[in-house]
Amino acid sequence: MIGYNKLSYVDLHTGKVELKDVDEELAYGFIGGRGWAAYILFKELDNIIDGLHPSNVLVVATGPLTAVPFQSGGKTTFAAISPQTGIYGDSNVGGFFGYRMRRAGIDALVIKGASPQPVYLLVANGKVEICDAEKLWGLNSQETDAKLVREYGNCSVASIGIAGERLVKFACINVDWSRKGMRHGQAGRTGMGAVMGSKKLKAIVVMGDKDVKIADEERLKEAAIKLQRMVEGSAGYEAWRRYGTLATLEWSNKVECLPTYNFQKTVFEYAENIGGDAMQKVKVFTRACSNCIIPCEHVVRFKLEEEGEIGVEYETAAMLGSNIGLRSFEEVAKANYLCDYYGLDTISTGSVLAFIMECYQRGLVTEKELGLAPKWGDIEAVCKMINMIAKREGFGDLMAEGVKALAERIGKGSEAFAMHVKGLEISAYDHRAATAMALSYATCDIGAHHNRSWAIIYDLEVGRDKYTEDKVKKVIYLQHIRPLFDMLGVCRIYWEEFGIDPNIYAEAYSAVTGKEFTLDDLLFRSERVWNLTRAIAIIRKGISIKDDLLPERDFSDPVVGRYTSGAKLDRDKFIEMLKIYYTLRGWDELGRPTPEKLMKLGLEEAARKLYGGD
Repeated sequence: MIGYNKLSYVDLHTGKVELKDVDEELAYGFIGGRGWAAYILFKELDNIIDGLHPSNVLVVATGPLTAVPFQSGGKTTFAAISPQTGIYGDSNVGGFFGYRMRRAGIDALVIKGASPQPVYLLVANGKVEICDAEKLWGLNSQETDAKLVREYGNCSVASIGIAGERLVKFACINVDWSRKGMRHGQAGRTGMGAVMGSKKLKAIVVMGDKDVKIADEERLKEAAIKLQRMVEGSAGYEAWRRYGTLATLEWSNKVECLPTYNFQKTVFEYAENIGGDAMQKVKVFTRACSNCIIPCEHVVRFKLEEEGEIGVEYETAAMLGSNIGLRSFEEVAKANYLCDYYGLDTISTGSVLAFIMECYQRGLVTEKELGLAPKWGDIEAVCKMINMIAKREGFGDLMAEGVKALAERIGKGSEAFAMHVKGLEISAYDHRAATAMALSYATCDIGAHHNRSWAIIYDLEVGRDKYTEDKVKKVIYLQHIRPLFDMLGVCRIYWEEFGIDPNIYAEAYSAVTGKEFTLDDLLFRSERVWNLTRAIAIIRKGISIKDDLLPERDFSDPVVGRYTSGAKLDRDKFIEMLKIYYTLRGWDELGRPTPEKLMKLGLEEAARKLYGGD
């Protein structure tokens, strides 16, 4: 099939490895990446017990625009039933991993079972082997990456650290840490590192030099040239090259949505110390992903007790900066480095630390219980808690379960400021004065995450305090187009930041596969995937309107800011907005896709599972 390679099914328990062709339903019905992950996990759903059970299935999937001559095609999706939420979870990462996996002739890995001893996978030019990893177990990701690169040379490595081995619920997967010329990234969200740890899978090594077959190379070349001209001619191109995502920090502080002190405030008095300009003072070099003309990873050096280098993104600078009160970029970089060292999602880690700090601030936990006094802005306490979480030592064993479990254990009203939705910690945008962003978080299919629908820009355009149908329509559109990029295997930044006409992605997909697709055709398939992940959530956990709500803080605690001071969400208006969302999606009043909607989307099996019948 032109434009696609092979699937590899790996059973770590039996050691069986099987290669399969990609069929038309999977290719053209679900495109790739996140779409394939949702389809495969739905097919396996009856056999999966929970996120950390050997029955869980880890899907590692590239997209059809990965590793072809088209800018930004270097993305990979890691997906499974999440140990954090119990529902569908995924995380998308750039770098060179997906590029090399596609060039090895493998589009996706479907990993089942658990090995009795530590192993890693070697994916090389059409073959997949299970290899002994006994000597790698117990190492951090950087050490693991370096050892495997020394052994295999020109390769990419996805690996877990100690946090993944010890099944920290928000453990991440590091990709390509040990090379200066290759972007270091993480599949950070939803605990995919813990899934690898539960399977005793320490790493995946990919290497290959095969070209992906393309149906119309000239047509793809024309699309790529057009895309590059649009990007380089855009107003934000040079600023993005200079600051990357960190330009967002000063912006978030200015528009008063920067999470500060566990979302108690929206303005941080030391924001200028942890933003893009501060980064420039300690930056040592930049790195880009494969197939990308924008080196958006800005690597900085820190010197706090020991010296190190790490790339810092906006979400990390906010959640491990303002949200826990760290006042210097070097402190943020050190906390970031420790999270990567152990393999921890920086967003969830920052939320857990902030929650504990607020509990301590309010007298709900004591220094004796915790083993330290976690005060805002105390880098020593931050580093100690990160160590405790990764190693599950002392109170860190409970912190390793995430904010939801912490609040349930501590109680005493702490649930009101446990900043999560469906068990996934909220990422770095306060939304009490941004109703579309609030709806985005409440309805996100994996739990509260900004990457599905970054609607706060629309809030600023049309009025932050409005609860209108146009906002609902905007959120739904974003929930279709933004995940589409994860299906195609490309970065959404070109479209998001540079105003690229998204029709060019349909043009590129048609050129690669030889099948004519419009943007609407692709968006229809993205909507199909959105409804499928919703069905998985309902089947797994009975998710409904009761779960599509936000923390009590959003409704009860007014913003402490400047011009947004006093803002909070109106519960009745928000629920009405949520009901409009359900109606426009073709879901019932409980938030279930109706049988008619599922049938229209070609999800007959999902309809049978939800509603019975033949």
